[in-house]
Amino acid sequence: MRRYAIAIALLVLMGFAAGCISGGAPAGTSTTHQKGPTGYTVINGTKIYFNQLHFYMYGVATCPHCRHMHTLIPQTFGEKSLTYYELMGNETNDKIFKVLSGLTGISGVPAIGITYEGKLRSIIEGEFNVSATPQIVYQAIKHSGVLLEVGGKWYIVPYGTKSQGYIDKLYTIFVKNRLPATNQTSS
Repeated sequence: MRRYAIAIALLVLMGFAAGCISGGAPAGTSTTHQKGPTGYTVINGTKIYFNQLHFYMYGVATCPHCRHMHTLIPQTFGEKSLTYYELMGNETNDKIFKVLSGLTGISGVPAIGITYEGKLRSIIEGEFNVSATPQIVYQAIKHSGVLLEVGGKWYIVPYGTKSQGYIDKLYTIFVKNRLPATNQTSS
């Protein structure tokens, strides 16, 4: 039954991420919004503060999707909400991206990691509806894991399990912009 509930939640999130569902929150959720990057939204009693969100993006300057996200994220969540890693002409970032691809299956850009309160909450391949970010973070918190979207499919990688070492590697790639240690295990 839990898997069914997660599948439904992820389908709703896919609609938001694809920009296909407009309007308010999905059925069964309640939201309150305070405008601006210092505001918040309340989803089912959980406040998601916009100034606690940070986006880490691997991209290519010539990619129109990367340019769009590079503009849209700071417009929506504030100038300091995005850390951008250019792949073209940057051998270090290219190596890191290849490791990311091997770990997740992400092959395209932009590749975006979202943290909330300093904790990795989601990784998304490609453009997405940034206004759905609070919903994505809420679902990650609700399911105590990292939401991973690759090739249009959503997965949950739970915290505090054998997958913690995997999450730690992804955190190192996005937040620290470094190659993860090959023997990195859960802590």
